[in-house]
Parts: sequence; C-alpha cells; structure tokens
Amino acid sequence: MRTQPREVRCTACNILLAKVEENGLVIQRGELQATIHGEFHAALVCYRPRCRKLNVLRLSTVTKLAVATA
Repeated sequence: MRTQPREVRCTACNILLAKVEENGLVIQRGELQATIHGEFHAALVCYRPRCRKLNVLRLSTVTKLAVATA
C-alpha cells in the first residue's frame, strides 16, 4: 500500500524543502537529489535568499517490526 509523500516546508516562509516518502526523506534541488533513510536529525537551511531560516527535523523512516518469541 503506497502512501502519499508528506511535505516538509520552511517554518518561516512555507517554501517546500523536502518530502518524506516511503523510502526516506527526499531532498531535490535542480539536478541534485538526496534520499536519507533511517532515524536521524536533519538541519535544513531554507534556500530562499531573503529567508535562510534554520529548520530542524527529527525523523524516523524505519518501521519497527514486532518480533515474535516462542
């Protein structure tokens, strides 16, 4: 079952910074694309010249599986 990507927007100017998809956090600017997977902290500085707000994220893109014990 595919889920819709969740947008990560700048807290100051609301411009799109990244998307959280099934395979991780995806950052795309021009020809550059980065995908980050796992549990992490990310500090993204807004790329809009008049904004430059620091946006800090704490994400986990790993689903925790229940382990059955016998």
